[in-house]
Amino acid sequence: METNNNHEHVQHTHEHQPKKSFFEKYQLFFAIIIIAILAIAAFLIVHFVPNKNSDSSGTTQAEQVPTQAQTRKLLIGVAKDIGLNTKQFAACLDNHTETQTIANDVALAQKSGVQGTPTFFIVERTFKSDGSVATQKQFEILGARDETTFLQAIAAGKSPADQPAQPAGAPIVLSSTDHLIGPANAAVTIVEYADIDCPFCKAEKPIIDNIMQTHPEYALVFRNSPIVQLHPWAEYKAEGDECATMLGGNTAFWKYLNATMKS
Repeated sequence: METNNNHEHVQHTHEHQPKKSFFEKYQLFFAIIIIAILAIAAFLIVHFVPNKNSDSSGTTQAEQVPTQAQTRKLLIGVAKDIGLNTKQFAACLDNHTETQTIANDVALAQKSGVQGTPTFFIVERTFKSDGSVATQKQFEILGARDETTFLQAIAAGKSPADQPAQPAGAPIVLSSTDHLIGPANAAVTIVEYADIDCPFCKAEKPIIDNIMQTHPEYALVFRNSPIVQLHPWAEYKAEGDECATMLGGNTAFWKYLNATMKS
């Protein structure tokens, strides 16, 4: 075996070996020096050389994570831009007035089996003559999808064929307190669970917006599902959208959401 051969080789007596050169005698020393130089070079590259995840100034993504103070300033700026009372908005944000509202959304997401964002539930309903719900069925569309795939799934009344099976969750219950765009008695209601800072949710937003513009007969409901392990200020921003609702109603909610998901 190779191990045995190596071992046998090092047991040759000294007098049978040729005289070693300077570099052969000190090769271990030089090897250590080379390894040390490579380690230092690697450190300098990682910490000081801009990479493809850097912006034009060379600032890495890790350095771009804002502080809570910076996030607060951003959200108050959004509140001002959409015409809300900034002092009242700041007080709502600072006092975490809407924490329980977000917790309720998260609990609903968990009951329905939401495992990531964005997750969409397509709720199809028929109604009785008195306006009450006669039948309801639902299915999921997972992740950011192109408009064609989304609309084909709705037309077929089932999840996309390439979507993995999901554990069955509790049926979606639509409420008068939901953030809604479109008719309350729509035959098709898209219920979106999303994280304001999720890049996939942000990428999907213009697609959903376009679907709602081209299909005004559909309704859209947005529910917060912040993933704080990945996006540390997502829950804080979600509290902000409920503060906006408290001060300016459903219209303010959608204005706030549109602004924060672009940032």
